[in-house]
Amino acid sequence: MALGVVLYAVFFGVGYGMHLIFEEIKLWPDGGTNYVNIRNFNHYQTWTLPLLGGILLSIPKGWNVARGGVLGLIALWWALIFASNVRGTIVAMGVASVGVGLLFRRHAKPWLLLQAAGLLAGIGLYYLLFSTGGSGPPVVEKFSEGGTYSKRLQLWRTSLEMAWAHPWLGAGPMHFAWPPYRFATAGSPHNAFLQWLAEWGVFSTGIMSGLAVWGGWRWMDQERRAAEAASAASNGVRVALVGSVLAAAAHAMVSGLLVTPISQVFLALVGGWAWGRYRFEREPTTAPSTTAHALLCVLLVAAMGVVGSSLKDLSTVEERRDALLEAVDRNRFSPRYWGQGFLHVRDPEVIERARRNR
Repeated sequence: MALGVVLYAVFFGVGYGMHLIFEEIKLWPDGGTNYVNIRNFNHYQTWTLPLLGGILLSIPKGWNVARGGVLGLIALWWALIFASNVRGTIVAMGVASVGVGLLFRRHAKPWLLLQAAGLLAGIGLYYLLFSTGGSGPPVVEKFSEGGTYSKRLQLWRTSLEMAWAHPWLGAGPMHFAWPPYRFATAGSPHNAFLQWLAEWGVFSTGIMSGLAVWGGWRWMDQERRAAEAASAASNGVRVALVGSVLAAAAHAMVSGLLVTPISQVFLALVGGWAWGRYRFEREPTTAPSTTAHALLCVLLVAAMGVVGSSLKDLSTVEERRDALLEAVDRNRFSPRYWGQGFLHVRDPEVIERARRNR
């Protein structure tokens, strides 16, 4: 993760230097980010910014160059947050800071102080690199804009309407990714809970939310109790990991964080890391029966068959891509981060009726 942050910092530095040399090259993020939507990069920052604090705390105190370099990365991450005019990551880091502060108390103090130092250094770096005429970060004004909030409220209201119309099993996945749908440009309702509720129904949402809250609290409580007897470096990683999960969960409530591929990768990495650290406290059980082993083998073979049968779709990617563009009468994919993210409806009458409802 740290290497990925370093590589992007190098990429940003090269792009910024080219902007200073060539006037026609725009300043970051307009001058090219390798992300179709800068918000996807902000999701990446939400996952990684808390972890950078844990990396710094785990570095031995004598390694001043390495510690200074990581602190510089934290400052750069904050400067890019301000430059990209994002509110979600700022809100997410605020929620994560309050959460780890209440959970770990004094053990969270070093991590909180590092993030505060990185924030102050990031503000200074923003004014050095991006501010023209001493103007402040535009995100300050964006927090007071009512128009952007109303768009999210409209998306959330639509999700509730879909859930009301299909309460048991939901309306089904991908509705926010269907180009003729009136909210297709969003790709998601910018709220993971409401999206699950609209697409999968009340029962599935209740089960998913219950497992997430119960399992998350069991893991975080275990980390809190382990912090009492652990070293400062170990607690730094512990607090950073909990902070990353809390920040991502908070950001997912106001953005499409959980539907973007890079966030799904980090959900597997960070979530798997957290799950691997959890110690199950249960009574020893007897060995699984022959029936259980047989059932597991059947499920394994069935899963292999499903995956194998789907490999043939790789040979028709170009054909299906052309069919998509022909069916929806547009020259770009929607949403931007999926090549095949659409409901396969080829009936012209259905598509035309959906367009009239936009």
